[in-house]
Amino acid sequence: MLDLLNFFYEKECPFAEECFDTYFQSLPKKLDVEQIKENGYCTKMAEALLKQIPERFQWKTEEDLIEKESYLYLLANKPEKALRVRESVVHRKAIKPFLIGMILAIGLVIFTQPNRVLSFYEGAAIEQLSPFYAITLYYMLLGGLASAHQESQIIHKSVQGGNRLLAEKIAKTLGDRLHLNSPLTAVSKREDGSYSLAFQNKQKEIADILILAIPCSVYTDIAFETTVLPIERLEAIKNVQYGTNAKILIPFLKNDLKRTGLLNNRCISFFDPNHQVLILFYIGEASKFSKDTIAETYDKDRSMLEIGYEDFCTNLNPVLAKDESFGTYEGPVGYSWPKDPYAKGSYSYIAPGQEAILTAVQEERGEVVKTLFAPIDQKIYFAGEHASILSKVPGTMEAACESGERVARMIFNTLQTYIPEQVFRQ
Repeated sequence: MLDLLNFFYEKECPFAEECFDTYFQSLPKKLDVEQIKENGYCTKMAEALLKQIPERFQWKTEEDLIEKESYLYLLANKPEKALRVRESVVHRKAIKPFLIGMILAIGLVIFTQPNRVLSFYEGAAIEQLSPFYAITLYYMLLGGLASAHQESQIIHKSVQGGNRLLAEKIAKTLGDRLHLNSPLTAVSKREDGSYSLAFQNKQKEIADILILAIPCSVYTDIAFETTVLPIERLEAIKNVQYGTNAKILIPFLKNDLKRTGLLNNRCISFFDPNHQVLILFYIGEASKFSKDTIAETYDKDRSMLEIGYEDFCTNLNPVLAKDESFGTYEGPVGYSWPKDPYAKGSYSYIAPGQEAILTAVQEERGEVVKTLFAPIDQKIYFAGEHASILSKVPGTMEAACESGERVARMIFNTLQTYIPEQVFRQ
């Protein structure tokens, strides 16, 4: 943990001091001075540590020495040994609940390879992620999941009947104004300032206002005239990276609260709130399966599941999910977002060197927007999780909804400005 904090200081992360204070507030007022001296931390880190030394180096009794040993193991990234030392004295000493909870939380995450957990959470290999995500790793080491979910216990909420109901309810209100199976292929600007839209089915439409509610990963499939999107901005949007996440859901006959998730170098697994459906969460090459290769992907992890779960049903093969509501499946079912032609990935992330362009914000007509996805001439708007200003919950439904609601407000206010009130209300 100290090495991670030292990394924050070396990279001059703005949250380094806050993370340092939070970590040391959770420790008892004891710290091994020699351990600190031997690690050769950077100047800022050393100065921060010196402030912690005065009351933290008194190791006198036998129980103190045992406590010291457990902390040295913890600081050396050997949480499993720290836990064993602690467990050996639990019957002789009443350890404060918050302290043992902290050790269990930090130890468990470190022991299960936090870099892998971070990769699965953000959707890309650790070397592809910006140092921006160091704060996420920090909260994982403290037992949480991210800055938005700092607690180890996360309350899951869902839409009764499935999240797809949200989209279907909106689609129903649009009626025949909604055109499905019509991918956009080209956008050009007309002399009167409106936009000409061409679709894969040869259909063409004219639009006064255009909302691009599509992932950045598909911009490469659309021909934008430079009068619509400047080349530099278009290239920046095309360079936004997307996670390679996929899922395979496995049903279990009984719900067993004692079951836990598993982790290997291909996927991480966890159970739904009812502990009756196991989700295999893939990234990287393993996530890029199709209807023809999903069984092959699943077979590579079958032995892990057989060893991990006594009631795992071995004779069921997975199928690729169909594009339909309330589909029913007899066995495991999966889906690969990297292989989806209209998504080409799961959700966006910040790659090294993209921190400035993907976090910069500005104000537009009373609304805060990301600079890269700011409106163009109050006629072209951008919506989607990638355009959201909710930096603590990137890649989520909440982020996507925030961007959509904001765009709706901006268009509403713009129309009110330019259209007479009587006509606008009609």
